[in-house]
Amino acid sequence: MASNNHLPLLLLLIITTTSSTSLAADQDKLVIKIIDAMISGGNFEDWSPAFLSTNDEKNGQVLTSTLFLPKTSVEGINATSPLVAAYHIVPQLLHFYNISLMEPLSRIPTLLSGNSIVVTNNSASGFALDGVLVSEPDLFVSPYIVIHRIASPFNFSRYGGDDI
Repeated sequence: MASNNHLPLLLLLIITTTSSTSLAADQDKLVIKIIDAMISGGNFEDWSPAFLSTNDEKNGQVLTSTLFLPKTSVEGINATSPLVAAYHIVPQLLHFYNISLMEPLSRIPTLLSGNSIVVTNNSASGFALDGVLVSEPDLFVSPYIVIHRIASPFNFSRYGGDDI
């Protein structure tokens, strides 16, 4: 049994643990809501409006994040796959300036657990992640969200794991 001297500390610990668990659960629900909205449209063109409409401070909680938005489709990479959608979202705000300072082979963790995007070319003329050209950097920027247009979808089965 806790002594009276330790009771306030114990209560603070319980409240903090409950609060952070609740925030994590809310964050997980938001991630699922965002990904479900993105994949429901059936194509990559629908990702941006779905991402922005479900991840809006007016609707409540916002996932501070960066979306890499494919310009075109590629055979074998499905826009309706939750895994593909999760791999195109980074749970941090990354302006192009920040990404451009990263060294080749640097990894950027994504929402797809255990997978990260790889900086494959950091030259000004052909900046690429996972071998895909970043064609329109900072396409959309807000205090919580950045969207970069990429030439085609990332292939997490090629670059996503630890080995390149």
